[in-house]
Amino acid sequence: MAYVNPQTQSLKLCFQSHYSLPYFQREYKWDSRHIAEMLNDIQSAFLLNYDPTNGRKEVSSYSPYFLGSIITSVETGGKKPLIDGQQRLTSTFLLLAYLERYRRDNNVLNALDLSTLLGSVSYGAMDYSIEFSQSRRAIFDKYLDYTKPVLEAMRDAEEVPGLDDGDKKILDALRTIESLLDSKSKAAIAFFIDYVVERVLLIDISVTSESEAHRVFVTMNDRGLRLGPIDLLKGQILSKIPVPADAQSCHAAWVQTINRLRSIDPEEDSLFFRNLLRAKWAEKMRGKSKGDPAEDFDIIGEAYHRWFEDNTSRLAISTSDDYVRFARDDIPKFAEIYAFIKAAEIELKPGFECIYFNAARKFSFQSMILLASTKVSDNTTDWQKKLALVARLIDLILTTRTIEGKENNYDNLKEISFSLAKDIRDKDFGVLLAQVRTEWIKYAPILPDLAKLRYAKSDRSDILYLLARIACHLEESFALTNRVGFSTYWQRDRGMKTFDIEHLLKDVFDTAALPTAHGFSDPKDYGEARNLFGALALLPRSRNRSLQDKAYRDKLAAYGTENVLAQTLCDAFYQNNPNVATYVLANASIGLAAIPDFSKADIAKRSGVYVAVAQQVWQAP
Repeated sequence: MAYVNPQTQSLKLCFQSHYSLPYFQREYKWDSRHIAEMLNDIQSAFLLNYDPTNGRKEVSSYSPYFLGSIITSVETGGKKPLIDGQQRLTSTFLLLAYLERYRRDNNVLNALDLSTLLGSVSYGAMDYSIEFSQSRRAIFDKYLDYTKPVLEAMRDAEEVPGLDDGDKKILDALRTIESLLDSKSKAAIAFFIDYVVERVLLIDISVTSESEAHRVFVTMNDRGLRLGPIDLLKGQILSKIPVPADAQSCHAAWVQTINRLRSIDPEEDSLFFRNLLRAKWAEKMRGKSKGDPAEDFDIIGEAYHRWFEDNTSRLAISTSDDYVRFARDDIPKFAEIYAFIKAAEIELKPGFECIYFNAARKFSFQSMILLASTKVSDNTTDWQKKLALVARLIDLILTTRTIEGKENNYDNLKEISFSLAKDIRDKDFGVLLAQVRTEWIKYAPILPDLAKLRYAKSDRSDILYLLARIACHLEESFALTNRVGFSTYWQRDRGMKTFDIEHLLKDVFDTAALPTAHGFSDPKDYGEARNLFGALALLPRSRNRSLQDKAYRDKLAAYGTENVLAQTLCDAFYQNNPNVATYVLANASIGLAAIPDFSKADIAKRSGVYVAVAQQVWQAP
């Protein structure tokens, strides 16, 4: 077809064009995990090539990362209709927007200016390189407002009226990128930006007319036999089963299992096999030195069907009966467990809350670790007990890493997660429980350092998470009927009802309002103290903004009508709630009490309360 013109392009070349979106391409559907997978892959490809002794020009010789393809038709009115590929193109736009914001906010003068790739100004308004809806343009207008700090700009973007589901996914994607960008990438940000725009490639399949572009789209997506890794894996297994009745039953079990996985997400079947093979049978991962070869972990991520074919002996598969067992019994059993994990990640399940909490932190290795602990011979009670137990350990590990100031991103957690998966692999529950208790002793002593955590030096989402968990524990301990709940504390797309971190002390040091009795020696001492974890709480965004310039004493009345973290500062809360009085009496060592006027000493007391409650939250099993 001579009218089809495929061209490999860098993102730099790609975003020199402007794209219009047909009506059927306007919805953005990628979840945060899709963004995480893309960003983690790009970062891994960059870091495999990067050498601190390199010059910028040497990035041109780095191995490229192939992003996929898009289908466009001939340019009309200065814009190329984007027939297929909105998800990946919008996602890369998001990455470029984040990197440009990061470059400006951190005054990285030597990095490439990405603003011209994001769009151009036309008659005083920004014309973005992708034709966005009005609400989506507003999101980027707010987010890319460099006159405001990024946190404030992001809050403004979250408050754009009339957001649809795709807009909310856009916002979640921006938050995901912020939490996942590796410290090594940040340290070499100019190099990383060069890599993203010059060495991340896609294929633009350009067609002479929009109608022909639609025809190419249909041909690529609806016709022909496209054998992916799933199909090849199925073929490898069924080809080893000579008895027709067995082959038929295995095929039926396979189809049912794959359909169940795809009902979760169209790509969940492949993710399941990657997680399962890594969890149960992989032994090594690529070393940290440049040029180290790919190992089990890495090969499974790239071509799990090939790894399976080369490593059946590890799976104790040699005879046709073994293949039947694996296809008809093992895979459906592990898929059932995997589906349970995915459901618990999406919605809070009693007894499995930590699976949800870990997913909220965008911990992408959870399924691998949890699957590692299970066995085909486990009954439902056994494997569910294992999942709940191991999820609690994961939660503790992530929490203590936050307290220690360590980043919980993909690259930093990959080796730790794989090592944990191997350590707990195939353990009976009693052995697993003993092992988790041993591990707990290593991490629990870090919890008191929560008192040293500072707002200014930590990821805001990490602090929000810790405060939300402490608040939820108190809500449950007090048996409150008007509980907020973790999901509401954590949800970021509720407009002015979104919960933000509240500083109990006002921003500006006021010598008259804060005399020597409050214990602050000077503005610097005050500024450092007000950012300590013990001087923080949670409030809905609207209330947080209305109170931010008021002194602590003047905010107490408002605190009394808010969530449990604010209410526990007020005397009336203890007088009006018998369950609270019972808890305080039974846990006198925690020191939970009203604070009529907040001093430096009260920050230490409140920190002690938070630490003591945290030790209850993350109590050893």
